[in-house]
Amino acid sequence: MDALGLEARQIITNFIGFGLFLWLMSKFAWKPILDFMDKRREEIAGNFKKIEQEKSDLDKIRQEYDGKIADIDTEATRRVNKAIKSGQDAARHIEEEARSRAQTIIAKARQDTVRITEEARLGLKDFVIDIGVESGKKAAMEVLDETSHRKLVERFVEELTHVR
Repeated sequence: MDALGLEARQIITNFIGFGLFLWLMSKFAWKPILDFMDKRREEIAGNFKKIEQEKSDLDKIRQEYDGKIADIDTEATRRVNKAIKSGQDAARHIEEEARSRAQTIIAKARQDTVRITEEARLGLKDFVIDIGVESGKKAAMEVLDETSHRKLVERFVEELTHVR
C-alpha cells in the first residue's frame, strides 16, 4: 500500500467517516426522503384510482346519456307517427265531408233540374193552350175554307217556331 501512496490509518478513517455519514444519512435524511417518496407514491396511486373512478363515472354518465338519447329518439318517432296518423285521419275526415257536400250539391242540382224542367213543361203547356185558344178564337171568327185553314195552320206553326 505504500507503493500506491495509501496509508492504512487514512483508509480506516475514511471507512469510519463514510460509515458515520451513512448512519447519519439513514437517520436524518434517507428516512424522511423515503417517507416523502412513499407518501408521494401513495398520492400518485390515489390519483390514478381517482382518475379510474372518474373514468368509470363518465362511462356510466355516457351510457345514461346514450339511453336518454335513445328514449328521446323513440319518443320523437312515436310523436311523428302520431302526427302522421292524425294528419291522415284529418285528411280522411275532410275527404268524407267534401264527398258528403258534393253528394248534397248533386242531389240539390238534380232536384232543381227536375223542378225547372217541370216548370218549363207547365209553362209550355200553358203557352200551347193559350195559342190553341187564340187560334180557336180566330178560327171561330173566320169562315174556314181550305186556303184560310192553311193560312191559319201556317201562322200557328210560324208562331211556334218563333217561340223556340
